[in-house]
Amino acid sequence: MKNTGSITSLSIDELIADTGRTKLVNNFHVFRSEELNKEKRTSKPVRFDHFIVILATEGSSHIRLNLTDHFIQKNSLLIISPNVIHEFVGETNSAFIGVGFIPEFFSHLGLNMKQADTFTFFSSQNDPYFSLTNQEAATLSQIMLLLYEKDHIETDHPFKEEMLHHAFGLFIFELAAIARKYRGDNNFKLTRKEDIMLSFLKVLPIHFKEERSVQFYANLLFITPKHLTKTVKELTHKTCGEWIDDMVIMEAKVLLNDAALSVANVAGQLHFSDQFFFSKFFKRYTGLTPTEFRTNP
Repeated sequence: MKNTGSITSLSIDELIADTGRTKLVNNFHVFRSEELNKEKRTSKPVRFDHFIVILATEGSSHIRLNLTDHFIQKNSLLIISPNVIHEFVGETNSAFIGVGFIPEFFSHLGLNMKQADTFTFFSSQNDPYFSLTNQEAATLSQIMLLLYEKDHIETDHPFKEEMLHHAFGLFIFELAAIARKYRGDNNFKLTRKEDIMLSFLKVLPIHFKEERSVQFYANLLFITPKHLTKTVKELTHKTCGEWIDDMVIMEAKVLLNDAALSVANVAGQLHFSDQFFFSKFFKRYTGLTPTEFRTNP
């Protein structure tokens, strides 16, 4: 926990600890309002280092985000972006379910990043409040409860993370559909930094097989590598190099699942100089050689 003047800054790990639970999956948690320490939630302004999406299920509350007042009641949806100062005003009577995650968690979607602009509703520049119909709230609540269930699976479940990531993708695209309905396609505002980040994430899937230097992507965006790296790191908590490597590893896993391709074929498709360097790269990031990855259940 950090204090900036009178503003407390909470990490995602600290908020998980506030629920009394141990961390089950890095960078992600699902919680109900009754699990949180009410005094901590309501006594003073706070900012988080991660996104929180809240769906109110009953009651009402007055919440202030960066000095803008919002009154939430049943079926209210609120998206709180990282570093946005928020506080509950007066007595808090609402019950809600929330999903918290850092921007890096998007990488687990495979991020069909060609659709990156679908997610601009997460920008801190946009209206974070939505009033949903009963049907919309019921649908979103079912998905969030599914996430809650998957987030509480015993840690020895063999496919825990895979199920959670797929359910998270469903959740994100349902949010995108809601945002498109209520805000339209062209009403989202991005900061300059957010525009740079999204531009990088949109061109990355096009070029990552052949181009892995930050300089290449900076040139495409007409900015310096230093500025690109600083911006992406600030907004996603990952460096450009980490995003590039993640894309390569994700594609490698897809290709390795095709039994018709040899490891050498996969290395060639990903433009490694030879199979040895590909295998060394793959093991550094996964702990397994490509052959071990194929034989592991």
